[in-house]
Amino acid sequence: MVDRFSAKPAAVALGLASLLAAAPLSARACEGVGVITRIDGAPQDVVITRLENGKPTVVSRPRVLEVICQDDSIHAGGATSIVLSVDGHGVVKIDRGVDYRVPAKSGAPSIAGNAYRTINDEVMPDMKRLPWSVRIKGAGDDFGFALPDMPGGGQQLQAGHRSLLVRLVGGTPPYKVELHAASGALAASQTSTGHEVVLGGVDLAPGAYQINVSDAASSQLSAPVTVVAAAPPAQDTFDGLSDPEVRAAATATSLARSSPGVWSFEAEQMIAAAPESGLDRDKVYELIESYAAD
Repeated sequence: MVDRFSAKPAAVALGLASLLAAAPLSARACEGVGVITRIDGAPQDVVITRLENGKPTVVSRPRVLEVICQDDSIHAGGATSIVLSVDGHGVVKIDRGVDYRVPAKSGAPSIAGNAYRTINDEVMPDMKRLPWSVRIKGAGDDFGFALPDMPGGGQQLQAGHRSLLVRLVGGTPPYKVELHAASGALAASQTSTGHEVVLGGVDLAPGAYQINVSDAASSQLSAPVTVVAAAPPAQDTFDGLSDPEVRAAATATSLARSSPGVWSFEAEQMIAAAPESGLDRDKVYELIESYAAD
């Protein structure tokens, strides 16, 4: 549930925020206490002011997973609203036209500081190179997997009883997705009118599989995947993050960034399996899908 009670007027006035709009960014020196999980509107309408070495600075062009710091002043202008995940305070929504002062995180000390620094240093430079608006192709556009490396093979999944998310772009709905074992036996099948198709309750034993997709216009896609017994390489940097959805997104992004040609498909499954708390998952999926295999 979104917590609206915390969106209180901040001490920093809008006039000051406007004057600081062109100030240099030095946002990585503070101790992170949370992240932005959703921006409903335009990022340029969000102004984050922060004190660095006693001087106010502005965080330019904030994005989803942008780290926020204690005592940051956040303003959502125009028609834009913003959702945060703050350690010890949960989900906070800042409605349009409201100022919000980020509180100190509560609870016992954790290792989250290193996690936030890693998000700042690794995730945000990649997130900010993408267009701020995610554009899923509409019906009739080029039909394909949202993860570009899928058709070439090499993607691995961990064995077990689980659901599988297959993200598509373009084509003509409805879409039919089938998962076949190496023997040709049908392991799972699902039809959907949306670009995100979930195969639920699939028993995946180690071995070779193929994903076959067709749309209403009889266009077809296929991708080989390999199911392995071993888990993906350990990504424990983000274990200290309190929000499980943010933790899954950061962990999955790091995994895809380090091994895009092998673990990007598994990375998207990690996000899909996480409990929902307001994260704009499309932005994170788009980042994972932007990492290309060498």
